Amino acid sequence: MVRAIVLGAGAAGERHARAMRALADRCVLAGVYDPVPAAAKELAMALGIPWLEALEPAFDEAHVAVIAGRVEDRPMLARAALERGLDVLIEPPLAPTVELAHSLLSAIVRAPRRPIAQVAFDEHFDPAVRELRAICAEQTLVAVRAERMDPATAGPTPELDVVQDLMAQDLQFVTALTGEPIAATQAAGRRVRRGGPIDHAHALLVLEDDLVASLTASRAGGAHVRRIWVTTTQSEILADLDAGTIEALHTTSTTGRHESVAQRVALPHEDPAVAQAAAFLKYVERRTSPDVGIGQAIAVQEAALAIVKRVELIAHRPAMRRGPQAA
Repeated sequence: MVRAIVLGAGAAGERHARAMRALADRCVLAGVYDPVPAAAKELAMALGIPWLEALEPAFDEAHVAVIAGRVEDRPMLARAALERGLDVLIEPPLAPTVELAHSLLSAIVRAPRRPIAQVAFDEHFDPAVRELRAICAEQTLVAVRAERMDPATAGPTPELDVVQDLMAQDLQFVTALTGEPIAATQAAGRRVRRGGPIDHAHALLVLEDDLVASLTASRAGGAHVRRIWVTTTQSEILADLDAGTIEALHTTSTTGRHESVAQRVALPHEDPAVAQAAAFLKYVERRTSPDVGIGQAIAVQEAALAIVKRVELIAHRPAMRRGPQAA
């Protein structure tokens, strides 16, 4: 039985803790730690698990650690867990900067044993995304389009901009789909809250194999959307992650006439966070490399920051003059 601790008692920590708790036949939640003791105590009481008052003693309680604290705390928490010989599941982004994210690679090398280090891109394990990857593996890819939107909400300013928060899932999908690096990036976006992070972003990417990806992420409107379209030389495929469906339209010419054939598949519901936790435990038990590792997560973070940089360049462009008297 694998013993797990959760480091971080925010929304990400709670999501991972509930996923691990759903696998009680394979995993024991040994406790939750947070630099803010009240937050750790509240989550521990809600889930009926121990509250860990100090970090170092917490490592003695576990075989694996879920790193889900604030972004600025994640490198320190991950390095500390790796140095104690624990396997880790890390919430992305890995760190505030790419340089700090790269430092985790050296921590893995210095670990007392070869660790399992997986990064928590939940939707990699979504049934619709898994089915979409399987279909695409047999076809020649042309383009990907993704829309990911959350309704605008009042309350505290989000910790992350919409690119690193929402679009990162689609960046991971695109880069994992072909295994090719991004060759060119264009992007635009805007803020809704004055002084806050980017709330709406659109990115156009070209990968080294010429795949074109158009990604939109927003938390500025009123809709909740999770859709991915893939164009191949054989068909047009739509995955609706919220509905749990795959629709494919392809053309046949077996009778000498071109005919369009539509297919729709409804997939069984499965919580991606639980599926991800189950996969992580399997990697730990079998000591096999995870599907989504540190290297891929760093590539996603680099791509996200390049998009943010493009958005910022346009946002800070000089004001266009309106007429000869404009200042």
